[in-house]
Amino acid sequence: MNTDLPGVVVTGASGFIGRHFLASAAGKYRLFCLARRSRRDAGIPKYDNMRWTQVDIAHWDTMREVVNCIRGHGGAEYVVHLACYYDYHNMDNPEYDRTNVQGTRNVLKLARQIGTSRFLFASSLAACEFPLPGETITEDTPPDAQFAYARSKCLGEEMVREHTEYFSASVLRLAAVFSDWCEYPPMYVLLRTWLERSWNSRILGGRGDSAVPYIHIQDLVKLLHQIIDGSNQLPRFGTYNISPCHTTSHRELFSSATRFHFGKTPDPICLPKWFAGVGVRLRWWLGNVIGRPPFEAPWMVKYIDKELRVDASRSHIELNWKPTERLDVQRRLLTMIDNMKSHGEVWHMRNEEVLQRVGQRPNLLISYELEDLRETLLETIVDYVKTPSLGEQLNRYAEMPPKNLLWFVTLVYQVLITSVRTRDRHLFRHYAQVIASQRKREGFEVDQVCTFLITIGRLVEEALMAKPVLAEFGQQVHDYVGLSFQLAADGVEDVYEISGDESVGLPTGYEELEIPTTVDGLELMVSRLEDTCEFMLPPRLRDRPIQP
Repeated sequence: MNTDLPGVVVTGASGFIGRHFLASAAGKYRLFCLARRSRRDAGIPKYDNMRWTQVDIAHWDTMREVVNCIRGHGGAEYVVHLACYYDYHNMDNPEYDRTNVQGTRNVLKLARQIGTSRFLFASSLAACEFPLPGETITEDTPPDAQFAYARSKCLGEEMVREHTEYFSASVLRLAAVFSDWCEYPPMYVLLRTWLERSWNSRILGGRGDSAVPYIHIQDLVKLLHQIIDGSNQLPRFGTYNISPCHTTSHRELFSSATRFHFGKTPDPICLPKWFAGVGVRLRWWLGNVIGRPPFEAPWMVKYIDKELRVDASRSHIELNWKPTERLDVQRRLLTMIDNMKSHGEVWHMRNEEVLQRVGQRPNLLISYELEDLRETLLETIVDYVKTPSLGEQLNRYAEMPPKNLLWFVTLVYQVLITSVRTRDRHLFRHYAQVIASQRKREGFEVDQVCTFLITIGRLVEEALMAKPVLAEFGQQVHDYVGLSFQLAADGVEDVYEISGDESVGLPTGYEELEIPTTVDGLELMVSRLEDTCEFMLPPRLRDRPIQP
């Protein structure tokens, strides 16, 4: 990495805001990206000077490794903390405490240990109670809303303020963030309803005066750069409203969206609040009965015709920034509608992805448990392979020097961890195919190679199933581990069959991609796989993938 560039840690790098920030920051900073998803899974290109770590910020043991990685690659002067959990059920999900509170505590701890100079914390204007008539939310308004998400953001803001003895900090209370593809779930659901000619396409709750402020993702990304680049001109601590000074109501959105889509605006049907409330509750009950609850939940009824009025003028002055007029939500609806008409499948795919929030990812939890079990399981596997009573099943492996066998097993195990973490079973299959090609040249029978892999898989799966923390993830353990080894065994059989049929040429690359036979070579490959900040295959396996 180019240590002449400023270092920036980005949490929630695979999320909506994170992805847009990375695209704009590529080549400008050294980026240390933390996310629950793999870079490939999130569809993010491999930028220069970027290190990607798939990690759950609520797990400090893994975050400690991230600290060492960042220190070893020049450190980072800035932390942009975007990672958080939010859903639209309005219930006290434990993820709010685990991710938003404990996770933020861990990110602050990381920031202290890497010597961060400024910490940017993404909070939300939604964490503030809707103001009374005639009042507005300012930078001094406390995040005093009483639902779970708001309470977690309130605690986050308090923790950030307490850490200003170690570094400067900026709390950014964001308006509703949208893009040219929408990607803001409440607005997406409204547009989908109004523009698809459903039975309720003209219905507005109350007078249609429900209103919040909106900010375009381009404006937000521009501001993040401005804060990082102008950090020395900002105070030690500041709370900012990242918002225009006006709101946009449902009626205004309905008018603009239908006009852009149909060429005219139909007359909306405004349901009194009490009547709308009955309808929402009835649909919610019916939806839960059939297992398909609607987006509109009963808790939303209390916000009908309420306005989240914000005065962001002080923030505009202090940050020397304000939203761009051409990116105002009502003007940008024209671009949104055009994207929906021209690229409908992509439109819905991008919005459904944002709509379906995921809390704790089982694959990460399983990979953490694999790490914890590593030493014990490796010893168990080697001892089992060396068992005399197994006869010819594994005799070729049993005859290996113990140290060589240990490193071969370790390599298989580490590739498994990588494939589980990245949710890429084909990576494990590719590796097994490389093994198969080499083992066949060495005289191993196909049954011996397959039995070796299946045996490791069975022992690993049994050990994971015995872990209480994975009690509710039995199916996921089987999917990520058991099926991965079965897929690997199938890949081995494919290679043996192809290489045994002279009429079928062996795919290019098998001969070149060899697994080292020396302990030193195996140890080097394992160390590359253990790289906390990459989780990538060594060059031989990464650059020349074997096609199934």
